[in-house]
Amino acid sequence: MIEAVPSRLEGAPHQVRRRWSDEFKAQAVAEAMQPGASVSAIARRIGVDPSQLFTWR
Repeated sequence: MIEAVPSRLEGAPHQVRRRWSDEFKAQAVAEAMQPGASVSAIARRIGVDPSQLFTWR
């Protein structure tokens, strides 16, 4: 017997991969490189994971 399997679990959020412009990344990195800047706080404010901002740096 063949059983149909949904491509994702019903009710699970549908996440689309986000693409950030080079300008957005450059601005975020410049802000994160300022003396005393908190990368985690900046990442939270702009809506990215702190590890992503560290990677961009």
